[in-house]
Amino acid sequence: MLQHITTAYGLPALDRLHAVVSQVKAEDPMAPVLVLAPSNIAGTVARRHLAREGSPHGPGIAGIDITVTTRLAEQLATPILAPRRPLTRQVLAAGWRRALATDPGIFEETADHPATVQALIQAHTELRDLSEVELDHVAAAGTVSRDLVRLHRQVVTAMAPQWYDRTDILTTATGHIPFDPLAAAVIVYLPQDLTVAEQSFLHALARNNEVTVLLGSSGVARADEGSHRLIASGALERLDAPVPTATGILNTSDSDDEVRTVVRHVLDDLNNAQAHRIAVLYTAADPYAALLHDHLRDAGVRINGTGSRPIIDRALSRAVLGLLDLAADEMPRAGLFRTLADAPFLTFTGGRVPVARWERISREAGVVSGTDWRTRLDRYIQQQHTRADRAREDDRDGAVRYATAQAQAAADLQQFVHHLAGELQRATQMTGWTDLATWCQDLITTCFGEPGDLTALPPEEQYAAAAIRTTLGALSILDDIDSTASLAALRQALDADLSEAIPRLGRFGDGVLVAPLSHAVGLDADVVYVLGLSEDLYPGRPSGDSLLPDPVRSAVGPLTTLRDRQGTAYRHLLAAFAAAPHVVASFPRGDLRSSSRRLPSRWLLGTLRELAGDNTLAATDWDTVGDLGGALSTSSSFSAELLRGQRLATDQEWRTRAAATDQLNDAVVHAAQETLRARAGAAFTRYDGNLTASTDLPDYRDGRRPISPTALERYVSCPHSFFVERVLGVRPIEQPEDLITISPMEVGNLVHRSFDALAREFADDLPGFGEPWSAAHRSRLIEILHEQAAAMEADGLTGHPRLWRRERDQLEVDMAAMLDADDERRAERAARVAASEMPFGLGGHDPVTLQVPNGNVLLLGSADKVDLGQDGTVYVTDIKTGSRRSFEAIKPDDPLAGGTRLQLPVYGLAARDRFGNPDSPVHAEYWFVRKEPGYVGIEVDAPVIEALASTVDLLTESISAGLFPPRPPETPDFMWVQCAYCNPDGIGHATARERWERQRHDPALAHLVALLEPEALDQEDA
Repeated sequence: MLQHITTAYGLPALDRLHAVVSQVKAEDPMAPVLVLAPSNIAGTVARRHLAREGSPHGPGIAGIDITVTTRLAEQLATPILAPRRPLTRQVLAAGWRRALATDPGIFEETADHPATVQALIQAHTELRDLSEVELDHVAAAGTVSRDLVRLHRQVVTAMAPQWYDRTDILTTATGHIPFDPLAAAVIVYLPQDLTVAEQSFLHALARNNEVTVLLGSSGVARADEGSHRLIASGALERLDAPVPTATGILNTSDSDDEVRTVVRHVLDDLNNAQAHRIAVLYTAADPYAALLHDHLRDAGVRINGTGSRPIIDRALSRAVLGLLDLAADEMPRAGLFRTLADAPFLTFTGGRVPVARWERISREAGVVSGTDWRTRLDRYIQQQHTRADRAREDDRDGAVRYATAQAQAAADLQQFVHHLAGELQRATQMTGWTDLATWCQDLITTCFGEPGDLTALPPEEQYAAAAIRTTLGALSILDDIDSTASLAALRQALDADLSEAIPRLGRFGDGVLVAPLSHAVGLDADVVYVLGLSEDLYPGRPSGDSLLPDPVRSAVGPLTTLRDRQGTAYRHLLAAFAAAPHVVASFPRGDLRSSSRRLPSRWLLGTLRELAGDNTLAATDWDTVGDLGGALSTSSSFSAELLRGQRLATDQEWRTRAAATDQLNDAVVHAAQETLRARAGAAFTRYDGNLTASTDLPDYRDGRRPISPTALERYVSCPHSFFVERVLGVRPIEQPEDLITISPMEVGNLVHRSFDALAREFADDLPGFGEPWSAAHRSRLIEILHEQAAAMEADGLTGHPRLWRRERDQLEVDMAAMLDADDERRAERAARVAASEMPFGLGGHDPVTLQVPNGNVLLLGSADKVDLGQDGTVYVTDIKTGSRRSFEAIKPDDPLAGGTRLQLPVYGLAARDRFGNPDSPVHAEYWFVRKEPGYVGIEVDAPVIEALASTVDLLTESISAGLFPPRPPETPDFMWVQCAYCNPDGIGHATARERWERQRHDPALAHLVALLEPEALDQEDA
């Protein structure tokens, strides 16, 4: 017989349970009692309460068995269901994949997508509670419902001979309950939303047994509808008790501040309450679960409860899934190194993978994916061997060692990728689950080591490794169900299982409970906090179900509707309010992530009205009621609480407060504060590139070490970039995947190399004085262009093939036009081609020695083109493929453009040394061959040389003096980054530019600024 008792949640429910148990044990302390709890946590709370309160015969819980309904049904049904096996999620997913592969119906277009299988499994679970008639009603609702029910029936039929699920357990147990009464008295404690199968089982149990149901009552009929379905509505006992409310309300600026504030309150509560008597419940796992775990852990508070991160979020899981993803994308470079960076990988020879070094090498080699790993790494290895040979000829042992090591590292990377690609290719040929699972386990062992080797990993990563092994070990049973195993299916199976696996944290009762709000049912505590009670979070916006929409659910009784789900959510909240004498409900006033305002939940309105004594209070007026005698607490903001609040939770918060009030004694923080203050000021300090205190900077005026005019121009453009690139040797390397079109620099290199190759090939047959280039020259130039372009393509420097094809066609036109323009220019001058890429200071050629006021500077470089006129004039040409706008500052009265253009006079001096005499006239010019064709030139005469010497002296003196301020461009970065050293993250250089404009007036920079930006000093004088 089924009898029920209605009770409030919280301690009253436990007391009623104790009373019923005591009544059963009134005459016999060993009388058996079976308590069916709604959850494991509720059962544990009940067991401890009964143990504490004891029975009429004394303390203890002898003879009391507390379990959940399904576990009791398993005990009855499992022997009968044998030899069938439990239906796992993997098996069910395989059954659905097979059904979709056979006849997907309306799901044909998305049948292969993992989300489709996941959604269908969810619907399948709900449909299992329906009768055949009810399934027919669902099928009649539309095309989607019809195919859903058809496939559901197919899967159930296919699974039934070998597998059983939860519904099978309950149905079988219902039909095989012993005719004789059970030895134990049965108490159904706080049943919640029972399925039809569970209700049938309990009713069948009550036919031959005395079953007492302790029904929880929240005081709100709508909230209790789902939990009272076990009892006929006419027989329900109404509880005359007030609706539970919270005893206090907390509001904060946002969810993050809400968590921080609650953690501070918890620390205060621990002074008066035991940790296991405190519960922190949240309405939404995102963002509260992880935030609560992190902040409580940082505060040194021991916690237990539902984990905040599924196994799939662990580094080892990401790495394993990342490995499997590589097979589908031809080993993409970015994907490979993202995977290798997730976990400590081993090479196939047992060594540790040098991720950072390999990643940089792959970028230098221009690898993107596929065959690039072979072709481009082969070229890179050959280039490094060539560099080593050249360095060996020059007795540069350090360069030899570096190039050799780079070549070996690239070869190791190539071997690793080749082996991994072979393993993945082998797996793509497998069609059996056992073979795939074994292969995957072997690959994991190879890449990460044996299980015993993983003990150095954090415990959560070791747990992830064990979970992965368990999942793989269970896949072999799928061979009898799904004959279409594949690497993609293996990846889907792992993803699905690891996504749902959320390990429990700690042991219940050991520390503060941190859990979802649903855990409030059956809970008894001294202090409870409920977080996330804003309207958008709880109940939140209703979400529809495309497979089983609400109209269909409403028409079929057992299916849970939106109203049912909201009722359950409300019941959980009211159970939390009843779970402790002190309950604080908190909500965020806003969402800083979306810059939106939030209102308290509609279900918090009862508490607000109760505390305010105003039954007409509207939710929008919550902030007009004051602090309600201290019951309504407000945290204005994180910074305000941090600086003025009485409660701080973590060492980091105390340190931040001390730092904000200049009371923190920390050398690192002091250095950071000093850096910020210095960079905010007008003085040029060591935090801005003032290295005047350094004694080992290069002094190029000593006549021993050469420097190129291009490097000096780089210093003029941005002294900071010169220091990082030229002194420290740090250079940015672009991501090959980001290359859409060939870069302007590479276009210039292609043009220069092609013209130089032509001049060298026809060194004995170059055009004479005023003579044009021949047809043979012209046709060969185009051939050379194609050869050089092919080499660039092989190096991955040309971007997308379609865009590159258009650029290459235009280059053919431009190169032909170059020869036409050169014919015309040399005809005007009666000049002949003398040299191309004429080196000085390189390859055994003497550098240009420039006498400056404070020494001698050796200059090196390479002049693009040198012509000789019949009158002895030396013509030097620097070929440019870009715009001429930045060269327009070159004027007769300012041939060096304020010190920014030094190449022409230096090239002119080098050409005169090679082909003329000290009295030979020299004309040097920039030749713009693509955009805005034309020339900008100067005469390299005594005044120009004097200006060059003065400028180079000032620049080299500034370098040796240690003046390296960042000097970002005046214009912001839009389409591209102008200076990667001033804007390394690509966000912008506005702050650095503002700092330069303040600090350029420092006296230490006066001489340098007078050269670079004389107008700035004029403005200061004005």
